[in-house]
Amino acid sequence: MSTVEVEAQGRNARLYLTGLGVSMFGDTSMALVAAIWVKTLTGDNAAATVVALCIYTPALLGPAAGLLVDRVRRRRLLVVGNGVMAAILAVLALAGGGRRVWLIDLVMVCYGTSMIVLDPAENALFAMLFDDRTRGRLNGLRMSLQEGGKLVAPLVGVGLFTLLGGRSVALLDTVSFLVAAAAIARLRTADPRPAGPRRRCWPELTAGLAHIRDEPTLRRLVTVAGVAMLTGGLTFPAGYALVDSFGRSPAFVAFLTCALGAGSIIAGLLTGRLLRRHDEIALARLGLLNAVAGLLLGCAPWLPVAIAGWFVRGFGLPWILVATFTAAQRLTPDSLWGRVGAAVNVVVLAASPLAYVFGAALADHVGYRVLLLVAAAASAACVVRVAR
Repeated sequence: MSTVEVEAQGRNARLYLTGLGVSMFGDTSMALVAAIWVKTLTGDNAAATVVALCIYTPALLGPAAGLLVDRVRRRRLLVVGNGVMAAILAVLALAGGGRRVWLIDLVMVCYGTSMIVLDPAENALFAMLFDDRTRGRLNGLRMSLQEGGKLVAPLVGVGLFTLLGGRSVALLDTVSFLVAAAAIARLRTADPRPAGPRRRCWPELTAGLAHIRDEPTLRRLVTVAGVAMLTGGLTFPAGYALVDSFGRSPAFVAFLTCALGAGSIIAGLLTGRLLRRHDEIALARLGLLNAVAGLLLGCAPWLPVAIAGWFVRGFGLPWILVATFTAAQRLTPDSLWGRVGAAVNVVVLAASPLAYVFGAALADHVGYRVLLLVAAAASAACVVRVAR
């Protein structure tokens, strides 16, 4: 790679991470505050729950969104999509007062729809912008940004909501979409329309899943990532049961969350170095081993050791997800990037909401240690699966 190409990739990486980081920060703040906003306006828990349904129900259209991404220019789609969402959030910021719960719900439907379109488009553009070596390092930094945002953005969002109201958070997210659009527009890259074979509707929609099925490495990694997300959802309520067992208040869960987030941030920073030395399978295996160790430590009868277990677990999921998405980017042709990205999201994330529900029910009946041990056994089985 020439010096000019290296400088261009460096500039694109800075712009890309800036836009992504700001966008993630605004999105995380808004997604949390929207439900709090509705709860404050109505006093109704069910109405607040509807916000989550508005955000996540459009995920059912993921395959169609992936096909759209594979039929248009990705950078243009991202610039226009972020710009449109900025305009929609601006409407909420200007007109979201009073008891206009319907407006918040409508905006959250648009928000969820933008997620299923912009996420695979962003992954496709990312795969087009950077070579294999650079992708691994940047995927790790993306994960660090995401996990860091999960720790800081909710505090900022709730703080703004408390001081200035929900419209201030909508304005913050408006700015974040504009920054993302500007950063993407400044990227130095060609933006060709993807070319690929045109088939009947159903084969076109399912081409992403078919590609995952036919690529042995990708199939193993996606399966393992799905199990990791499933066990993560299953054991999420275990944190509350754990602090109860030690006689601590529910607010003490924040310490577990911070420990998990700190592990994830460090894991993201180490990812590039690990991928320079090992392949994606080895990285996923390392993530699974960390997950097993963290889950077992979480069963300890001494609270500091249990907290350390959450920290160790923080390394597991980021390495598994980065390995999966890096392999998907490397093993997927340009014409399928959007659909494969959407298919990976659907397979990996589909069972998580149900896992949260079952985890909450089981934690009260079997105890959190049983949940952690079951998750550890499933992760250990995945170590064998990913090695085949």
